[in-house]
Amino acid sequence: MEKRVLLAIVLCIIVLVLWEKFFVPKRQPAPPSTSPAVEQAPPAPTKPDQAEPTVPKIPTSEAPATSTPSFPAPAAHTGRDVTVETPLYRAVFTETGARLKSFVLKRYRETIEKDSPGKELVKTSRIEDLPLAFNFVDRPVAALNLASYVADSKTNVTVSDGQNHTLTFSYEAPGWLRITRQYHFVADSYLIDLSVSVENLGGQPWENAPTLSLISQPLSSATGSRYTFQGPSLLVNNELEEVKFKKIKGEEKFPGPIDWVAYTGQYFIMALLPVNLTPNHAQLEALDTATQMVEITLIGPKLTLQPGVQQQFSYKLYLGPKEVNILKAADPRLAKAVNFGWFDIIAQPLLVCLKFFYRYLHNYGAAIILLTLLIKLLFWPLTHKSYVSMKAMKKLQPKMQKIREKYKDDKEKMNQEVMQMYRTHKVNPIGGCLPMVLQIPVFFALYRLLYSSIAIRHAPFLWWINDLAAPDRFPIGVQIPYLGDGLPILTVLMGVSMFAQQKMSPTGGDPKMEKMMMMMPVVFTVFFVNFPSGLVLYWLVNNILSVGQQYYINKKTA
Repeated sequence: MEKRVLLAIVLCIIVLVLWEKFFVPKRQPAPPSTSPAVEQAPPAPTKPDQAEPTVPKIPTSEAPATSTPSFPAPAAHTGRDVTVETPLYRAVFTETGARLKSFVLKRYRETIEKDSPGKELVKTSRIEDLPLAFNFVDRPVAALNLASYVADSKTNVTVSDGQNHTLTFSYEAPGWLRITRQYHFVADSYLIDLSVSVENLGGQPWENAPTLSLISQPLSSATGSRYTFQGPSLLVNNELEEVKFKKIKGEEKFPGPIDWVAYTGQYFIMALLPVNLTPNHAQLEALDTATQMVEITLIGPKLTLQPGVQQQFSYKLYLGPKEVNILKAADPRLAKAVNFGWFDIIAQPLLVCLKFFYRYLHNYGAAIILLTLLIKLLFWPLTHKSYVSMKAMKKLQPKMQKIREKYKDDKEKMNQEVMQMYRTHKVNPIGGCLPMVLQIPVFFALYRLLYSSIAIRHAPFLWWINDLAAPDRFPIGVQIPYLGDGLPILTVLMGVSMFAQQKMSPTGGDPKMEKMMMMMPVVFTVFFVNFPSGLVLYWLVNNILSVGQQYYINKKTA
């Protein structure tokens, strides 16, 4: 029975890996964002439906009574760039559309290399595809996304510790409207307040609904990112919605109420939160299949703007790490973005424990070892009972075989005799299975946690293990098929420890089953080769503790 349960665990892991490998859509590597210096180059050729915007006339019903104003199309790529530096990030805005051109996190790097630049969150480079485009549902001016705003700040602004700064962009279309966008930065926060005021300069009431859009591609191109969700997500009526790219057909609408819309990656997130937009709804649109570019639009309520009246819309922007405490500090609703799937209820407490241990150990590898020890202690009574039950079952194998031979033609009688034997010897046939079954959710919770938690990203352990979120590789300077540029030393040690555990475990007396079980270390080693080294470390330490426990029980019951 115990062997079959362990076999079921292995099959569960195999199903999980194969599901993610063949059914979870692979993310295309995101092209590097164009730097501000390169952005001055001529724009790339556009598709027919993305041609350089032209300005149609305002419909007569919305035009001033005296005349229909016409607005020259703003020339793209001519606005200044304004850079805002804080201790946490460097943000670059362009006056063309008052859009975000670059957002580099200073405390997170692209790779573990020492000379690696900070993490760039803006993954689009064409001016038309930059995030934070403000417009209206019924767009009377198609070029509003590329309008020539004027910034009130110099080209470089530094916001030091304890300071804040407001960057204002203004745009005016005579006879139609005036738009003022204000970004408010605080030095020690990834949260940015955005207020947009719209004034009707015409002579007639103007009716429309405001929109603010995010456009992005996958934020991470790392191998591990394909095992976690990347793409558009929304908090709709306090329920998290994660929408896979392949499920976006045309313009997908979400009726709301919308708490936030975002583009989430494995470790980072770009989010828009409405402040005074009620009622509201959202819309998703797939822009490019090759790069999986998606436009996420937050749509506010429809309003009527009287002549000479000004209306203000308020938003919060969060661009930063998917770290629970940081998200909660920015806005409690954002904490929902950290989601470990079915095992979230287990993974979240494990993450809290892991961070607690790290606070004192200052090493996430050591924290994983201590967490493994804690889990082992919690399961110790059940595991002890399991091993004792397995030993007792082994002793009953000769009697079991005699009963099977005696009543081989009478299954019902055979089962009755077997159950009577269990009662007589006070043995629970499923006693050895329960601890294994209970540990399956813990394993999968750790599996999701170590793939998705930014706390583990680029976290070193010791020696060659410099990233617990990446596969274990000891560099040898030679490329090896399937393994890459190194040997999985830690993974091999895990397989050896599992082999030792199998040798010490009581056997069920079935030679075929015993041979199959001895293949498990090989199967696990192969599957764990590309798992995060933090997960391999957990399984290795767990095996070593299990071997010690088995040795203690064998010696005690000898």
